[in-house]
Amino acid sequence: MNEERLPSPALVEYVATLNAAGGSYHHLDFGQGAVLRGQYDMTRYVDHYDIPPELRGRRVLDVGTSTGYFAFECARRGADVVAIDIWEETPVGTIAPLLGLPIRYVRRSIYDLDSDFGQFDLVICGSLLLHLPEPFGAIQKIRSVCRGQATVATACTPDSRSNPEPVCRFDGRKASDGNYWAYWSLGQEALKRMFLAAGFSRMGHVDHFLLETSPGWSWHAVEHVVVTAHV
Repeated sequence: MNEERLPSPALVEYVATLNAAGGSYHHLDFGQGAVLRGQYDMTRYVDHYDIPPELRGRRVLDVGTSTGYFAFECARRGADVVAIDIWEETPVGTIAPLLGLPIRYVRRSIYDLDSDFGQFDLVICGSLLLHLPEPFGAIQKIRSVCRGQATVATACTPDSRSNPEPVCRFDGRKASDGNYWAYWSLGQEALKRMFLAAGFSRMGHVDHFLLETSPGWSWHAVEHVVVTAHV
């Protein structure tokens, strides 16, 4: 995660505390044995997200940051990052200062975003839309703070790659491992049309991948679509 800096004793201690409590959502390796155990190792999937390799001088918004994988990755590439989620505290808010990374955590729902929150060159939203009751409204909120590129990944329908119809399948499943729901599986055509209807001018990268839990966790896999749009 951070090749230039060795993990501080405070970071090593904090990671050990999180691991003792059961780990977290993202698997994060800070080097020298400081590894936060997480359900998902996004290093296996990051290449599907079309994130520019060089982000110096750019502002990035990580929506639904959870443990902060994309916030850390974008900061590592040089970006000034704001990370949001609905929780009062997340590990990213504690870890970023310990690494000296330009990441600011703000407690905020995606539905509370508007132009007053600021404008960002890159907005990333990973594996969040499937849990939201109004996915199109969420994309409209992303557009309100985006002045460049937005990249969204979400659970998709089995025929997402090939179906020309804009399919939005309502799943409505309560999770077996927590108090949250998986509402939607979206086809790539539906997601592209949502971006255009929200005010993005053109579509870019589209990709698919199977998101699987890390070894040592109860196995779970969800097919995902990733769509990039430009203002």
